[in-house]
Amino acid sequence: MSAKMVVSLAVLAIVLCAGLALCTNSAYAQSADQKLAERTGLGNKEFDKSKMPGKLEVGLGFGSIFVMIAVMKWL
Repeated sequence: MSAKMVVSLAVLAIVLCAGLALCTNSAYAQSADQKLAERTGLGNKEFDKSKMPGKLEVGLGFGSIFVMIAVMKWL
């Protein structure tokens, strides 16, 4: 590749990245609990116990890690 080609490809990449950056919209949290989504700062560290996973869900999560290790090792 010539130097002219490398420079033109670099300029094209920069223009494409700038174009993508300028064409995006702001992303906002879409949460059922809007008060929690808009909270800023350290604030209160209390958790709602009804929204926490149960023992079965936690067990399935940890079990899936061991299954993943077994699949990667023996397949």
